[in-house]
Amino acid sequence: MRREERHHLKDNALAAWVAQVRNTLRRRRRALVVAGWIVAAALVVTGGGYGWQQWRAARASELLAAAMTVVDAAVVPPPEAPLPAEGEEGEEAPPEPPEPFVQPPGSYPSAAVKLEEAVPHLLAAADAYPTLPQGIAARYQAASALNSLGRTEEARAQYQQVVELAGAQVYGQMARLGLAETHLMDGAYADAIAVLEAASSAVDSDLPRDAVLMRLGRAHRLAGQPSEARVAFARVVDDFPVSPYGPEARREIEELGAAR
Repeated sequence: MRREERHHLKDNALAAWVAQVRNTLRRRRRALVVAGWIVAAALVVTGGGYGWQQWRAARASELLAAAMTVVDAAVVPPPEAPLPAEGEEGEEAPPEPPEPFVQPPGSYPSAAVKLEEAVPHLLAAADAYPTLPQGIAARYQAASALNSLGRTEEARAQYQQVVELAGAQVYGQMARLGLAETHLMDGAYADAIAVLEAASSAVDSDLPRDAVLMRLGRAHRLAGQPSEARVAFARVVDDFPVSPYGPEARREIEELGAAR
């Protein structure tokens, strides 16, 4: 084979090899670019998801804090009208006009007015973030406020939602006691007793059992069941000898004994 032909074949082989390398690098470069975009997108999604969760938690905390500012606000009722002063010879002197009362900023004239103001804020926080801990706490506080206002049917609906959302967590357990309170206020003593008995016998409860037993005893007493009430109060005394409810439980037992 002539030298020129060998050189030509060598050049062709080299050119083919270079072309093959280029094609391989080109394919790999495309794959690397695609993989890089996939990784970058994953990082953006992951980071964005975390940032979104952080933002939601912060916003839920802000709404709850704003609502609790109303719940925790001071109650400053207006002063009572002064009694009329007596003038000479037993005649009543005309009272001096009192200075107009100005409600201190951030305070409310009564607890009822304060709670009526707080409920919409609490429910707004609860409805905006129903599954977050802040939303569950806001719903529980709204239920408690509604119960204090005597709006037991509305309170019961909110307590039930807390039970469904929180389950066996602390707010779920507290909401069950709240349900019992609404039943007591409505005179549904059997329903209240059923809830309290279940709470007093729960083995994994975070609630103070002596406090639950005290409420159970009072529920039995309100239901006209002195024997059952006495048993509940006795459990406080016997099972919790250092309970702060002990003296009160003993008084309840004495009163029930005297009433026999």
